[in-house]
Amino acid sequence: MNNKNTIGPSIHNVEPFFISQFYQNSNKSILYIGKDEREISSMEQKFKWLLPDVEILLFKSWDQIPYDNVSPSKEVQIERLKTLKILSNSKEKRIILTTINSITQKIIPKSIINSQLFKISKNQKFKFEDLINNLVLLGFQRTSLVRDKSEFSVRGSILDIFPNDRSKPIRIDFFDEEIETIFEFDPITQKRLKEINSDLEFNIINELILNENNLNLFRKNFREIFPDYRNSQVYNLFSENIIPSGGEQFLPLFYDNLETLFDYVKDYKIILNDEFKKYI
Repeated sequence: MNNKNTIGPSIHNVEPFFISQFYQNSNKSILYIGKDEREISSMEQKFKWLLPDVEILLFKSWDQIPYDNVSPSKEVQIERLKTLKILSNSKEKRIILTTINSITQKIIPKSIINSQLFKISKNQKFKFEDLINNLVLLGFQRTSLVRDKSEFSVRGSILDIFPNDRSKPIRIDFFDEEIETIFEFDPITQKRLKEINSDLEFNIINELILNENNLNLFRKNFREIFPDYRNSQVYNLFSENIIPSGGEQFLPLFYDNLETLFDYVKDYKIILNDEFKKYI
């Protein structure tokens, strides 16, 4: 941010109006850094009214205390990865709303976002066990009954999955190694709804990707930091391909390098909350 202009301070709560005008007079996308989630959520609603045809993305920080044994909520993780995926694959003009806490947090590199992506479709040849292994690698959680996003269950030759980008879960029926049918179903009644004939895309749903390379790097880094690693429940759970509660805190041990949100928005105009310095 070598080239910067200072405007303000602004009158409280008029920031969305100023940013809307600035956006319309510029050919660049905008990254707005607010003080907290409450502010940017409020601004999102105002932008939907002021700029109804503009894509507004939120990028929130993890909603837990640093180094606590609690994982970020599923909703926050899904929203973060959705935003990062859009930023990695599209150069469209848009507005991103984030917070001071979010920009200071290291995130997975852009190169990782699409590295595990795969697609399925009706009549496609796909080994049943391979599909299950791919879902686990992406971060899906195996359950007895699919009720919520990022869950999957197995019943004989039937695979139920709730992708993050769909409002209803899907039911995949295999015949040998061929996908015979794909239906949406109701997560409450478990009844089939409509058949799906288009391709379905699956991508990572957790910033921790437990593939062989990442796990080997994690073990190496963990052993260097914690000599008594054999007695660590975290170490042993990760080694069994299980993400422990709060395991996302060990993100830096899984990758050679991490990035920040700024690496995803290098050509954006950046606007700061007028009390930015007060909160850093």
